[in-house]
Amino acid sequence: MRDERHYVIEAIRSFLDGSGGQWDWDGFTSASLRSAALDRLRRRAAAVALPLDGEGEATLRALLEEAEQLDACGTEKRKPWPIEAGVASGAALGAIIWALSFVQGGGIFQNLELIIGPAALGALVVALRNRREEVGYYDPENIEQNKQGRV
Repeated sequence: MRDERHYVIEAIRSFLDGSGGQWDWDGFTSASLRSAALDRLRRRAAAVALPLDGEGEATLRALLEEAEQLDACGTEKRKPWPIEAGVASGAALGAIIWALSFVQGGGIFQNLELIIGPAALGALVVALRNRREEVGYYDPENIEQNKQGRV
């Protein structure tokens, strides 16, 4: 799979300095990209009127700068917390609570809800955090790709 950010940057840069092939710009502007943010940049670049004038060149340079910034931001993006971590930490807390409330002669299966409840609560906390931070399943790029049928 190609690096779409690099592809966008190189396509715009080669069009601006005239080093691209005869049909490179047409190929770039006509084929959609998997990344929703980069595809929006591609569509904005395709909307620039040709032949290129001063205003169109300034627009493409701004899009090039925006694409380069997207690359830098992509490395700083927060990572989602795994649901398994929430379940494990909740289960550990539940096990401590269960051990503190253990009654001799009750058996090991007494009050299992003291383990299961915090584990479920831990998963819920992780899901809510990921949704608030818009990472993982809740990332707007993932949502946009899924709406377009690109899973």
